[in-house]
Amino acid sequence: MYKTILTTSMLLGISILLAACAPKSDPAQSVIDYLTALTAQNADSAVSLSCADWEEQAHLEADSFLSVDAVLNNVQCKTGIINDDQADVTCSGSIDMTYNEEVRSIDLSLRTYSLKYQAGEWRVCGYK
Repeated sequence: MYKTILTTSMLLGISILLAACAPKSDPAQSVIDYLTALTAQNADSAVSLSCADWEEQAHLEADSFLSVDAVLNNVQCKTGIINDDQADVTCSGSIDMTYNEEVRSIDLSLRTYSLKYQAGEWRVCGYK
């Protein structure tokens, strides 16, 4: 009985240590998820992918796509600098918006996204 309890306790302890060492999610994927939420006009999702200081702006950005058809075009993001709980992400591609048959694009390579690691996830906190 003692060996069973000891073995179970050791396995539980090892599992906890391995979980604590698990890699953090990818900041670049968080930006892609954020951009996807914006183009899908999903303000709730965009806000949930944002840090507290950026939530209001995320809501405004999502609302700005309400009157257009928006799609992500060849978007790829890559994580640049990571310092503890902060990261910078750059993207290529564009957000293409159609309104009255006129297409306008936002060149995503002109922005560097700033992220913070909060509540176990990388969250968008703005751009430079």
